[in-house]
Amino acid sequence: MTSPEPKPDALQGCLARYRHQQFTGKVGVTAPPHEGDRERQWSLYFCLGRPFWVEDHQASNRRLSAHLSACCPQLKQRRFALRAGDSFECQNYNLLFILLQRKAITQEQFCQLVESVLAELWFDIFQRGAGRSLTFAETPYDPLDILKIASLPVNGDRALAQAERDWLQWQEAGLADLMAGDALEIADAAQLEAKVGAAVYQKLAAAIDGKRTVRELATLMNKPAAAILKSLAPYVRRGILSLSPVADLPDLVVLSTSGPPREASSPSDRRQRPPNGPIATIACIDDSPQVCALMEELLTTAGYRPLCIQDSTRALTALLEHKPSLVFLDLIMPVANGYEICAQIRRIATFKDMPIVILTGNDGIIDRVRARVVGATDFIGKPVEADKIKAVLDKYLVAEAASPLVARSTGAQGMAPQGP
Repeated sequence: MTSPEPKPDALQGCLARYRHQQFTGKVGVTAPPHEGDRERQWSLYFCLGRPFWVEDHQASNRRLSAHLSACCPQLKQRRFALRAGDSFECQNYNLLFILLQRKAITQEQFCQLVESVLAELWFDIFQRGAGRSLTFAETPYDPLDILKIASLPVNGDRALAQAERDWLQWQEAGLADLMAGDALEIADAAQLEAKVGAAVYQKLAAAIDGKRTVRELATLMNKPAAAILKSLAPYVRRGILSLSPVADLPDLVVLSTSGPPREASSPSDRRQRPPNGPIATIACIDDSPQVCALMEELLTTAGYRPLCIQDSTRALTALLEHKPSLVFLDLIMPVANGYEICAQIRRIATFKDMPIVILTGNDGIIDRVRARVVGATDFIGKPVEADKIKAVLDKYLVAEAASPLVARSTGAQGMAPQGP
């Protein structure tokens, strides 16, 4: 077997180049078949030159499940229901982000999980890519589309440095041809018992069942993976133990296509069902409590179900949960502004054609052009007024409201609604 290079120069060079270019997007890495080992593929995800996730396409669910067990013992479940609109290309990373948003895990646990997964997969790329010519295929993304989910303080450089140290130790232990992600199985029980004795054999037989990877055994025994495999490597090389790839677990994410639960009606519920169909949900994303309160009253009186969102960081989660028919979106908000939110909405197939109407107090041409670029449908100048809202609803929604909007406004006369 060709000896692995002591330093993964090809990968390091590409990482340095992506960092220098501030690259945002996906990089597909392929290691061709080599000396009996099949082709290997990984997807590396970058945001502004910083790698924030890696998928391995072989055992990603198994890997994340193991790390969730180790880092987040408070999470008892191992499969999670998300709405179809919550799905993102890096599904497991997106799962961690949503668990963080729901406060099921802490930010410290999130960072620990991501760094642990990164370190393992950098190690695997170093090992699988040793002696092979890696190929890289780049798919650029718009930074605005992933900046929110990729902006957490994960230390990718620390994970990379850890992987380099682990790979060096692995080589020094003479294990370069043995894979930490493969499962150990007893191939010759009689020989193994004769070599190690009955007592040790019983312990090994309980742990080595052909279903646990070397890394999973290391976690179970609370020992470094290199130390465990180094002690067992002689038996592997003699055919007493075998190492083989292990199947991945089912997806950790179960996507639900069902809509939001029906709300119980009450005598005080002022919503009215439009004559041509069910109540449509209309969202308003604005950090102003006054604007949200006014929009809620206007939309309710018009016969729609209002969905008012003041925290822009939770906007996508709320939209995906309730799936509105139209969104009113403020441009100027803290943390995530209207341009970022609009771009994120348009990346979700469910909302590809949903009208997004910008609420703006500064109706300049630059704002309009920039909003158009990220997918806005129309604009309304502030202050919010009933006739403007009604005009938009009539323009973009097929079903008309059962009762007219009352004439109200937040202040002085604003500009009339304008088309694209």
